[in-house]
Amino acid sequence: MTGASVIYGVVMAAVGGLCLLLTVVTLPGNWLMLLAAGVAQLWSTRDGGTAAYSGWTLGALAVLAVLGEVAETAMGAAGAKAGGARSRGAWGAVIGSLVGALAGTVVLAFVPIVGTLAGALIGAGLGAFVGELTYGDRRAGQLLAPAAGAAAGRVAGVIAKVAIGAVMWTVLVVGALWA
Repeated sequence: MTGASVIYGVVMAAVGGLCLLLTVVTLPGNWLMLLAAGVAQLWSTRDGGTAAYSGWTLGALAVLAVLGEVAETAMGAAGAKAGGARSRGAWGAVIGSLVGALAGTVVLAFVPIVGTLAGALIGAGLGAFVGELTYGDRRAGQLLAPAAGAAAGRVAGVIAKVAIGAVMWTVLVVGALWA
């Protein structure tokens, strides 16, 4: 452990912590952590210095970031399915979640950051509801369970993504210290 690695470790702890907070509110914090690791890598090797991270570490961070996205998306659809949604309802939950996150960011801009999360949850529920409504064989009241399942699945997906982000944060700090 060198003085430079300690500095990288402290900086990455601070940057990674902020990125993890962004992940909590459904912003791309995990991807920003990966970007920060790449910038640290470039910075550390700019004058022939020792790399801040190994290629394996950067690769592992990339795999974890992808895994976080897959978990978040899949859990919204799985929640809709658990609530009784069929294919269109599950896809509606996924699409509605993405559209809702964007709409929540814009429409609820007066509530910074929370608007994105609220939009994603509402969008997942509405997307599942509308997707199921397209079948035309259930009354609106029967579609509340898939909608609630989609919103609950989206919450579970965010929790899983934050957990993966915490692993990424740990890898960032430990990797920097042991470079």
